Amino acid sequence: MRRILLAATAAITLGCSAGSALAQDGGVYGGVLIGSQVGSERNVDTIGTTAFNTLVPNIAPRQLKPKVEGVTYGAVIGMNFGGDGALVLGVEADVIGGGDYKAASFSGAPIPGLAPAGITTSATKEYKLRGSLRGRLGASLTDDIFVYSTGGIALAQVETKASVVANGAPTVAWNGVKKETLTGWTIGAGAEFQINDGILLRGEYLYTDLGDSTVTAAGNSTVRGIAALNGIDYVARTDYRGGEVRAGLLVSF
Repeated sequence: MRRILLAATAAITLGCSAGSALAQDGGVYGGVLIGSQVGSERNVDTIGTTAFNTLVPNIAPRQLKPKVEGVTYGAVIGMNFGGDGALVLGVEADVIGGGDYKAASFSGAPIPGLAPAGITTSATKEYKLRGSLRGRLGASLTDDIFVYSTGGIALAQVETKASVVANGAPTVAWNGVKKETLTGWTIGAGAEFQINDGILLRGEYLYTDLGDSTVTAAGNSTVRGIAALNGIDYVARTDYRGGEVRAGLLVSF
């Protein structure tokens, strides 16, 4: 990520030249975005309870790697301001939805006397509605090409799920769901190309860090009725970090 940002900064510095048909005159713009997650296969770590952690790794996993994938879509609105020379300052906000999730599961070895067919441990993570408010700093490479770096605050509604089921005995199960709104930061770089008067095509990359989420999969009433399983709950922690590549079609007003 640092290399991408350094390259973007160098491009902006080298690209400061006279004329800016795209942004330097300032004004409001808006448009639609479509994108895809990058590097979305993230660890879900087993962190407890203490009793669950005593299960050896061939019975229960220490890590799972669910994916967040699929097409994202949304809208953006922003404003450019005149800067120093060819530099342009701006601010923009976006709202993004879409994307799918793919669970990760692990089926372990038998537990004599408790789960003769073993247990299956699963986890999923999903982004719901999300958005950001960012500043922009950019410059024109030519009259038709504008490059920029961007960064600011980000937030997202997320949902993390974890479950454990005794194979062959589905009534013996642990389940947990945690829905929350996470806040963090985002940073990235991009370029805009003028394809017609007042119509721009954008390509950009954003890296977002929203921190961690922890979910507990608690045993159901059947589990609680088995003395050897009472208090053995699956607790998982995962992060919501990663990149997104996006394209946009913008109209300046």
